[in-house]
Amino acid sequence: MPSRSTHLDDTTDTLIAKTAKLEDRNPSQIMAAAVRWYLRLTPGARDAMRRIEAAGGTAVEEASWALSRALLEREYETLVRQGVGSLKTNLTAEATEDDIMAEAVRMTRRPARAG
Repeated sequence: MPSRSTHLDDTTDTLIAKTAKLEDRNPSQIMAAAVRWYLRLTPGARDAMRRIEAAGGTAVEEASWALSRALLEREYETLVRQGVGSLKTNLTAEATEDDIMAEAVRMTRRPARAG
């Protein structure tokens, strides 16, 4: 697999190391994922990223949160579309809070592995 090198500021280097440790991945895997995503953005989105970065840390943090929300909303919508048919319940209008909680646990429990 080809290898590339880059120059990083100390803050970014520290974030890569912390993220790699948290995700139990190599720093190079974190960097490769970041580059893959960056290169799949449209030229306009990459230009916007550079303008936001030039505006400073607060602008970057705000944009990062907005991007995170968009990605999580996309994932949520996909999961809802995939799972809505399998989440059938027999709860009645008279269900207690305990009944509702028990049903929520049942509906979100991972299936037992065979084997």
